[in-house]
Amino acid sequence: MIIQVAVPFRVPKLFDYKIADADADRVVPGSLVQVPFGSRLTHAFVLGFSETSTISDTKLKSVEAVLNESPVFDEKMLEFLRWVSAYYCHPLGETIATAVPKDSWRVRKRKTRAITSDPTAGLRPAHSERFELTPEQKQVLDEMDRHGHEKPYLLFGVTGSGKTEVYMNAIERFLNTDQSAIVLAPEISLTPQLVGRFSDRFPGQTAVLHSHLSPAERQREWKRAASGEARIVVGARSAVFAPVKNLALIIVDEEQEASFKQEDSLRYNARDIAVVRAKICGARVVLGSATPSLESYTNAKNEKFHLLTLKKRVLDRPLPQCQFVDIKNNDQLVDSHTPWFSKPLFAKIQDTIQNGQQVLLYLNRLGYAHFLFCHDCGHTEQCRNCDISLTYYRTPPRLKCHYCGASQAPPQTCSQCSGTHIIPMGVGTEQVEQALKHFFPKARIARMDRSVIKNRKDLEEVLQRVADGRVDIVIGTQMIAKGHDFPGIALVGILLADASLNIPDFRANERTFQILTQVAGRAGRAGHAGEVLIQTLNPDHWVLRAAAEHRSEDFYREESHLRQMVGFPPATRLALLRFQHSNPGTVRRFVEETVATLAKLPGAKKCDIVGPAEAPLAKVKKLYRWQCLVKCSSAKELRALLIQIQQFVDRKKSPVQFAVDVDPVTLW
Repeated sequence: MIIQVAVPFRVPKLFDYKIADADADRVVPGSLVQVPFGSRLTHAFVLGFSETSTISDTKLKSVEAVLNESPVFDEKMLEFLRWVSAYYCHPLGETIATAVPKDSWRVRKRKTRAITSDPTAGLRPAHSERFELTPEQKQVLDEMDRHGHEKPYLLFGVTGSGKTEVYMNAIERFLNTDQSAIVLAPEISLTPQLVGRFSDRFPGQTAVLHSHLSPAERQREWKRAASGEARIVVGARSAVFAPVKNLALIIVDEEQEASFKQEDSLRYNARDIAVVRAKICGARVVLGSATPSLESYTNAKNEKFHLLTLKKRVLDRPLPQCQFVDIKNNDQLVDSHTPWFSKPLFAKIQDTIQNGQQVLLYLNRLGYAHFLFCHDCGHTEQCRNCDISLTYYRTPPRLKCHYCGASQAPPQTCSQCSGTHIIPMGVGTEQVEQALKHFFPKARIARMDRSVIKNRKDLEEVLQRVADGRVDIVIGTQMIAKGHDFPGIALVGILLADASLNIPDFRANERTFQILTQVAGRAGRAGHAGEVLIQTLNPDHWVLRAAAEHRSEDFYREESHLRQMVGFPPATRLALLRFQHSNPGTVRRFVEETVATLAKLPGAKKCDIVGPAEAPLAKVKKLYRWQCLVKCSSAKELRALLIQIQQFVDRKKSPVQFAVDVDPVTLW
């Protein structure tokens, strides 16, 4: 008997191996075997059987061992993984390896320590009693009941409208005792509260899957889902591959988030493939957000998705009132040393704390300052590995690169002119924290960003302090912007609202609108009216105004028109071709040759090829980067062209690293 297998490497084809009849009876599609591959032994995923092979019997190698007789994935999962592999132009073996945790197929060489933590513990809600559903929530569930799984659902609900309660009620209403659900959250920072709520509602039935689990924890949770012990899996993007039994419902919370997109190796978008997996399994899929992606919103308007809406907050709580502060006006500033801190915001913080309420301040900048600047010659300290300035941290003093992780001590003198007048430029969350300690010495301040939140324990500790009211002011990056339910937050301050508008990306307007709406939505969630102060250099910008005035429909209509004019998604389908090499000349020559070949391919006439050009970040981790955009009117035409260009690159066997990113979320 001959089996066909996929190996977990970046090779574009499947392989045939001989297997003894006795062993053939022990395996099925989805089983794991050990095979010789080149000069080494590797595990492989069994995909099928055959009595013949195109390889001669004398050259056909034999299976060394059966590692796992029970399949690690079933036929529907294999159909799903084949689709993912084809759509994202990625080898099937590596696609399967991405979906299956390594501990599921690696033979343990040593015993692991006993698991002492419970990843399903999460943060239990302060009030576990159940509230009666609002009329809008009941209507949403009734519509899901009426339409079944014929189309995906887009749940468009304002912040604080009770989307999570809808998710939990959907699980209770639509799942039979032998069926399962997957709940995806975009950020690891959202998971503790989400896990706490689901574990409280469904005790003993919830498993958790995300990258912050230890290998032993992840393996245990994976097995609980695979065995059917846990019927509900809550996790980040990789949980879309969870091996649940009889999948009946997938929920994608904050579906617009860029973190659902895997940015290396298999570049999948968990939101998009969740829709495909639900279709293959005959399951309902719900995409929820207060600020849907323009793609999902367009699908709903075009009736590819069922649009469900929640236009009111729970208990008819009012949406927060937004006020602009023009920080171009120096008279508005507290002092010249803090150009990011206005007098109106200072006064509001003071009043809020005195009233026993909490403040949330948002700034999506890490560190103390963006970079160090030599006042004598204008030089800034750059990362040696990347084409980017080093971020300055004051405590402890370090210069860090957020792309490659390089770190060094701040220089005492300029490396270019030996000048001593080196000053920090820009503002980060660390600087904001230190300034607030000066202005409000008695306030209890917490900072939430990647530089202080190192692990799950750190995250849960600070979230619990905020939830318990042991923090007066929370400062943070996008980690605090979405999904959290902090009843005590009465005031939200957005320090530099313009920052994300200036990013060289066609989604800059959309991301700015989303983040402002989401951050503002943290205010006023416990009955009292919340306030939002938006500090900006451009208070009349239409995107900022649309977010502040809660005019979502106006924003989506205008942004859709702009995308149509310039030919970007959702008006077109997009792929980013990226080329990397340590030698700038080598990568430039190869990308120019490749794009010239691409332009001559038959399918290129139906597509628009933009580039090649250096990437906005021209060097990362010592690799020089070039890229090219391919736009097509249909996904089918785009995929056909990408297959041809991938075949050309494979034949060239160039040392240049080549990657295809279908439906990219960033163009950096």
